[in-house]
Amino acid sequence: MMTVLLVADDDLIGALRPLIHDGPHYRVISHAGSPPVALAQARVLLPDIVIIDTAVPGTPAELAALFQELRDLDPPSGVIWHMSGEPAVPARLLDETEGAVHAVRHGDQVAMNAALRAIGLRRASCDPDQPA
Repeated sequence: MMTVLLVADDDLIGALRPLIHDGPHYRVISHAGSPPVALAQARVLLPDIVIIDTAVPGTPAELAALFQELRDLDPPSGVIWHMSGEPAVPARLLDETEGAVHAVRHGDQVAMNAALRAIGLRRASCDPDQPA
């Protein structure tokens, strides 16, 4: 089971949660409405995947800092940038780590499922507890 932390406003969290729970392998374990709260939760929960909505309250610098901190966790969380509005995700943040960072436009369930699956497969192949 892959754990998911949602970073978005309450209305969007309500819309995203059932889409993520649509698949049997992903469960939302928490949600946050701001980058500082999300970072605090991520440090404690160590989610496999963090979905960050680009329109979440916070400056672009706060979102970039959240992203860097998530990628510095051990193990690092995979990140899905959910683009429901402005600002757009800076290209340098998308190129950060191949296979662990994805951008998905709001309403594109096929892309969301593909991103969740890609991160899940990548994490499963890196599992140190998995027999060789």
